[in-house]
Amino acid sequence: MRTMGKTLGITAAIMLIAACDPAPPEEMAVRTDPAPVTEDFPDVGEIVEASWVEERLGTSNSRIEAPGPSDLQLSAVVKLRLEAVSKMISALKCHVGVPEAPKQLKALLPSGVAWLSCELPTTTKTRTAFVVDGSEQAFLISTTM
Repeated sequence: MRTMGKTLGITAAIMLIAACDPAPPEEMAVRTDPAPVTEDFPDVGEIVEASWVEERLGTSNSRIEAPGPSDLQLSAVVKLRLEAVSKMISALKCHVGVPEAPKQLKALLPSGVAWLSCELPTTTKTRTAFVVDGSEQAFLISTTM
């Protein structure tokens, strides 16, 4: 009889824990308003078009989290003026690098191009611009620190 009681108790505890599991995170929506991207990247020049997502980094697997700021990462596929890309390449330290885009943005990135990774001056965020020489296309990432 004792064994059956323990088994029922353990089963009930497992069911309660399973019921408390957080819902899976919603897929990030792709946004097209360039204002938030321009705010994070005022020094890249005029952003003609933008498709972007913002994700929370380091999310907990439990419902209880310590209070405090969250690390956010904004990833954006943008179209800049051609002269802005050239200016960035000549003014910044750029090296070969391939952007790692969230799945919602991967289809928007051109394939088979030679990407350059350019570190932008740090603000309250770390910022990187991936550009292609001779192209207006860029991929921008900013992460809160």
